[in-house]
Amino acid sequence: MREYKSYIFLLLITIFIVSSCDRRPLEKKDSIHQLQEKISSVITQVTPSIVTVFSKQNDNKSAPNIFRYDLSENESVGSGFIIKRDAKYFYIITNTHVIEKAKNIAVKFYNDLELKAEVVGSDTKTDISIIKVPITPSISNLKPLKFAPEEKIKVGYFVIAAGSPYNLGYTYTFGIISALNRDLGISSYEDYIQTDAAINPGDSGGPLINIDGEVVGMNVAIIQSGEGLGFAIPVSTIKDISEDIIKYGKVRRGWIGIMVEDIPENLKESKNLSGGAIIIKIQKNSPAKEYGLKEGDIIYAVDDIPVKNAKQLKKMMLKFKPNQDIKFDIIRDNIRMSIIVKAGEKDL
Repeated sequence: MREYKSYIFLLLITIFIVSSCDRRPLEKKDSIHQLQEKISSVITQVTPSIVTVFSKQNDNKSAPNIFRYDLSENESVGSGFIIKRDAKYFYIITNTHVIEKAKNIAVKFYNDLELKAEVVGSDTKTDISIIKVPITPSISNLKPLKFAPEEKIKVGYFVIAAGSPYNLGYTYTFGIISALNRDLGISSYEDYIQTDAAINPGDSGGPLINIDGEVVGMNVAIIQSGEGLGFAIPVSTIKDISEDIIKYGKVRRGWIGIMVEDIPENLKESKNLSGGAIIIKIQKNSPAKEYGLKEGDIIYAVDDIPVKNAKQLKKMMLKFKPNQDIKFDIIRDNIRMSIIVKAGEKDL
């Protein structure tokens, strides 16, 4: 009886293993098909909200790492996508280098409708511009693309780069987020997303989207001598800058009036600091002067965020808003203290 039960048990185990092996290829195949269908569905979903941007301009000089594609001597092409609508207009985001110095800007939609666009505002520091076009009956059902939450932007996550390279029409490439917080030296306001999804001239201003159809960034640059090295402006910057441009026609940046540099290593050791920055100059009639910051103060945290070095602090200061209260944790004469500074406003 025991031998019989053992035989039945072994038989059941064998059947389970064989059936599991038979299912694995099918499950794997189904997963691949599901992913393909997901990507195809997302592309279908987002395409109507993506546009091709044509601009005629006086000067079309090239710049390192930045896409510029000539249709003719003074005409260039890029991409863009809808981020907002109101009762009369669609607001479209693109790169400033796509439309800078343009006399005329036209936007072409998925249904071949072309409309003249008006510049709402531009920010050269981030290479972000907003243009708008009137809502017409044939495109009245279009919706702005949604922004991805920060927790869905991680290294290794799938992304799709969309745009109109070389004026070929809508083109999509697939890859992953290769890295975050990349600096290329293009501007002082970076923190780019790096991706291996192919990005080509004409894709500038197009969206980098996740497999849920949400925007994680905006295509901006490539390293021309490299392969699989594309970069996008992160959605956090897009949101911050576009809101200001749509509301004010420009970006309003806070100003406190300090110059900083890295702390010398011997001073860091004596103060038992792993990071921070030291104030080397305070501008006259600045908020920093008014609220009591001094040259020689060591800033080790801003709004409770640790300061690693001067470069990081400079980036943090670029995001200050006018009238924002900013807490600086400093060391002065071996005494730790906090000083609240209300940022002013100044064109940078």
